[in-house]
Amino acid sequence: MFPSESPLAQQTLSVLATLSYRDRDLSRYLKNLAQGVQTILGTDWAVVTLCWDNSEQILASTVDLGTNADDIYELHGTLTGTVVQTGCPLTVEDFVTDPSHGQGPEGYRAYLGVPLRTFSGDSIGTICTFYQQTRQFSPDLIALAELFAERAATAIDNHQLWQQQQKFNAALEAEVIKQTQELRAAQTELVTVNTELEQRVAQRTDELTRLNAQLQKSEERLRRIFNASNDAIFVIDPSSDRILEANPQASRLLGYSRDELLQSVRISTIHPQEMPQLLTFSKSVLAKGQGWTDQLTCLTKSGNQLPAEISASTLEFGGRLCLVAIVRDISDRKRAEQAQAALAEVGELASMIVHEVRNPLTTVMMGLGALRNSQLSKRDTLRLDLAASEAERLESLLNEILLYAKPQKLQTHQIDLTALTTEVLDTLRTQPSMAERLIVLKNTAGAIPIQGDTDKLKQVLINLVSNACEAILPGDAVTCYLETGLNQVQLRIHNGGDPIPPEVLPQLTKPFFTTKSSGTGLGLAIVKRIVEAHQGSLTIESSAATGTITTVVFKTV
Repeated sequence: MFPSESPLAQQTLSVLATLSYRDRDLSRYLKNLAQGVQTILGTDWAVVTLCWDNSEQILASTVDLGTNADDIYELHGTLTGTVVQTGCPLTVEDFVTDPSHGQGPEGYRAYLGVPLRTFSGDSIGTICTFYQQTRQFSPDLIALAELFAERAATAIDNHQLWQQQQKFNAALEAEVIKQTQELRAAQTELVTVNTELEQRVAQRTDELTRLNAQLQKSEERLRRIFNASNDAIFVIDPSSDRILEANPQASRLLGYSRDELLQSVRISTIHPQEMPQLLTFSKSVLAKGQGWTDQLTCLTKSGNQLPAEISASTLEFGGRLCLVAIVRDISDRKRAEQAQAALAEVGELASMIVHEVRNPLTTVMMGLGALRNSQLSKRDTLRLDLAASEAERLESLLNEILLYAKPQKLQTHQIDLTALTTEVLDTLRTQPSMAERLIVLKNTAGAIPIQGDTDKLKQVLINLVSNACEAILPGDAVTCYLETGLNQVQLRIHNGGDPIPPEVLPQLTKPFFTTKSSGTGLGLAIVKRIVEAHQGSLTIESSAATGTITTVVFKTV
């Protein structure tokens, strides 16, 4: 953190001290805060955004946005989206040299974005600053931005809570007015009716007292139930199979309205085939006070079965011990696990098939080799050469199928990616097929440590650089760039050959797809699997203006 006695720190504290949210004018508060960010950080443009789901809205800007001020934007693939998803600050010193996070607004070169985090740790938006010139960002500068972000997040969070409280107070006031009106009507009737009506009024008064007490308990109950908003939450009576309370996410998850969940739907309706397991789980939670399981499914109103992760605890509700269950849909996780298992089975089957074919193929190749010692006609010799060539091609295909089918089990250790790339390029330059091509490495970062498998990463480099060399003419160059960013390294391999058609680009990494007359179509598919096994990413871009650029991104140590 920056020294508190520094002039910049004093200026920052002075700006923060002038910010006031007492009038609950959130828009003016955030605009003043954005202006303070621009002043303190020396930025050309500062904005405060609010983010939800996959959407973004600008709440305050130091630049007049005109009619676009209230527009809602998609977060996917944006700078703001990256900050919100990671929950960490993001810096781009120069969009021109570091395009990995996308391009900034026209006319701006540098970017600093920090998340707006609530007390619960959720990222609800960002403070984004843009600079017309390149900029280096010190930890102190980022800390200043985070200090403003903390104030903005607190103001937005408090404003949302205040709005919720206002709605609740309005509903409560309406209920009180309604009950008061009914009481006055009853009191009016007391003037003209007998003792029996007086008794009825007394009973009504008792009911109003009871309803008021229930309203107070309901307020406390709702405050506890709706603390978590992204998961379905149920309050369950374990003795009666009833749902006593449910949040909006529960309705969205199961497809039932809140009234249906509380009145007609039972726990046995949601878990018709799993009641014994559920009862065992409930007893365990009641005994221990809490529990967790991911072995249950939820049956929706439409008939779909959702694998669910359930975390439960006990709660005193209506004078009895009940269960609070937090339910999360884990369909994506289960599908990923099933896909991984299926892939492993396919790999084992492919390996068996390859081994079964390889044995007779070896015998065939030995027979073809023996025939070379025979006196053959020219025509038969040509046929023999063709058969031998096809057998060799088949053997190569079997080897690549086996390599693709096997799970990518990595033998990882810390590797200097710069040294490894230099070694591979030096080896490729000695190959006859590469002799007339220029292979250039540009690296300004020096040593770049990553965690990886040396042999498999060599395979990636050899395949990508060889493909690039095959795409150019003798005398042309393939340029490899190594660039580091925020906890990652980017390897870009560029060639100026003919562009790859747009419709072909998405197919390049699919198994058995090839644009080569003699290729197997597994090279790039294997490369992609190796890169993803290293928790990296592979992208290929091509145009007539820029040529073809293959980009591999890895995390740095």
